[in-house]
Amino acid sequence: MLPSQPTRPQPYRAYRLPAFLLSAMLLAAVGVATVWGLREFASSSQWVEHSYQVLGEIEATVAATRTVESSARGYRLTDRSTLHAEYLTSIPGALSSAGRLVALTADNPPQNHLARDLERKVRARLTEIDRLVELHSRDPAQARIDAQTSKGYEQMRELTALAQVMRERERALLAARHARSEHRASLLTALVVLGIGLAMVLLALLMYSLWRENRRSRELERETRQALIDLEASASERHLLTERHRSLSHYAGLLQSCQNLQEAMDMTAHLIADLIPSIGGRCYILRASQNLAETAARFGEEKIVSADLLHPNDCWALRRGQLQQVQGDRGAVRCNHLEPARGGDDPRWNLCVPLMAQNTSLGLLCLSGEQPPQDADLLLIQSIAEQLSQAIVNLQLRETLRVQSLRDPLTGLFNRRYLEENLQRELLRCQRRKLPLSVLMLDIDHFKRFNDTHGHAAGDALLARVGQVLHDLVRNEDIACRYGGEEFTIVLPETDAATALKRAEQIRAAIGSTTILHLRQTFGPATCSIGLATSQDDRETPQQLLQIADAALYRAKGEGRDRVVDGNRALATA
Repeated sequence: MLPSQPTRPQPYRAYRLPAFLLSAMLLAAVGVATVWGLREFASSSQWVEHSYQVLGEIEATVAATRTVESSARGYRLTDRSTLHAEYLTSIPGALSSAGRLVALTADNPPQNHLARDLERKVRARLTEIDRLVELHSRDPAQARIDAQTSKGYEQMRELTALAQVMRERERALLAARHARSEHRASLLTALVVLGIGLAMVLLALLMYSLWRENRRSRELERETRQALIDLEASASERHLLTERHRSLSHYAGLLQSCQNLQEAMDMTAHLIADLIPSIGGRCYILRASQNLAETAARFGEEKIVSADLLHPNDCWALRRGQLQQVQGDRGAVRCNHLEPARGGDDPRWNLCVPLMAQNTSLGLLCLSGEQPPQDADLLLIQSIAEQLSQAIVNLQLRETLRVQSLRDPLTGLFNRRYLEENLQRELLRCQRRKLPLSVLMLDIDHFKRFNDTHGHAAGDALLARVGQVLHDLVRNEDIACRYGGEEFTIVLPETDAATALKRAEQIRAAIGSTTILHLRQTFGPATCSIGLATSQDDRETPQQLLQIADAALYRAKGEGRDRVVDGNRALATA
């Protein structure tokens, strides 16, 4: 079980509910105040609009009265019927405006009193105008005299003065209403801002307290989750290590049962692919000559391609006898057998692990991947390399014993059994890689006569000397064998007919200039005949190549010996 974490008491927990209730009350009060303020604002707007209507009706009443007066005066001066009709139609407008003004000011007694006075003065003025119009209709001259002595001017001046008083009072009332609206708006704004501010402060404090407690809870939850993850990772790692140890033990047992190096390499590749599927690479085996390492097995997908054949000097791990790891262009020096880096921030990595035993290089494990390996993977790879190195030593020792049984004791060359085993392998390898392979069949001229003349001991000395010459002239990858009696066979992998013909001429010339010293006597030089055969396609067999080379050898003897005959060319011209 995980240890329980002590929780510290929260000092502000007791104040959370009161703070929440107070915040709710403040927000509710702000809402009520906002609704009341909106209603007051609507009422104030209506009263302001009412004041503007009163002012408008005052102006309309005065204007309508002046219109009646102007129409009547124009009619009296011109007697035009249109002006008389205009006069008659304008009277109801003036009376109507005065009546509406009285109705609008009904809520304001002082203004209503003035409005009624204004209405009476309007009616008085209209009555006077109507009297003059009627008089004009009967007696225009008398109407002009009465107009000069009429009180119309005084009536109109009093009417205008009264209208001005009403305007001033209504404007004062309008200003007061504006001021009251502004005051209420400012008060409402202050109340809303203060209420919301206090509520937000209380809510912020409440949220801060909750946030601190939640953060602590999340920290405890995260610590608990991380502890569980670490526990699961530890259990998974222990299980993985157990499985790897079991696999390594099983692998070590299987290595002891391998019959050859290829089996050991294939088994190693399969084990690495199963235990570390994220990496790929290949296993190399150094040839007995220690000058070339050849790919023996592959596994996974190589992220950094390595050469099929490499020289030990091309790999820093083989040079130093130590593990060599490189990632991109960083770190250690890059081995020459690897493809060039992409440049920039290349995440790919390569690992070269030398296979060594008794201070001798045996081979190489070359691995690569997208992400750098973990320490556990490195330890596993090193353990596999150690076990594989010991297995290689044992298999090579066993192979050495087997090869010794395949050597010709007189010449030191391979015997016919070795030729038959390895010619098949080399031919298939070259055919798979679309490379040529040539075979030389060599026979010492007149060897039977030399043997009969100088004795079998001298004949054996000559055969040993020819074997030494062949051993010195062939390459490390060539196979020189004593085929039987005085016949020798040389397998030249990856060699075309033209190159094989030059090599055959070199061998013929070297044997032709060789002498031997036996029992204080010098014998030689001896000559030889050579038949050549070169693989033409991927369907040829070792027996066919040997038959072609043997037929070319007999043709060389038939043509006079001490010469080289190309069997493929002879078949083409036959």
